[in-house]
Amino acid sequence: MPGQPAIQSRGIVREHRPPATFLVELANGHRLFARVPFRQREKVPCIRPGDEVNLEISPADFSNGVLVFENK
Repeated sequence: MPGQPAIQSRGIVREHRPPATFLVELANGHRLFARVPFRQREKVPCIRPGDEVNLEISPADFSNGVLVFENK
């Protein structure tokens, strides 16, 4: 439903699947596809399997997420 806040989570990258898509495993063992937002595609080379990442997951679809990068 529109207006529901995204679920914040952390996961470990298990696999890189071009273009800018990753297979991420959560702490409970659930695996999902996470994509990188278009404007942050330059950060893709620095993400490797085994890295811990922050995710936003839609409450309507638990099979897809978006990687979240902190502004530094």
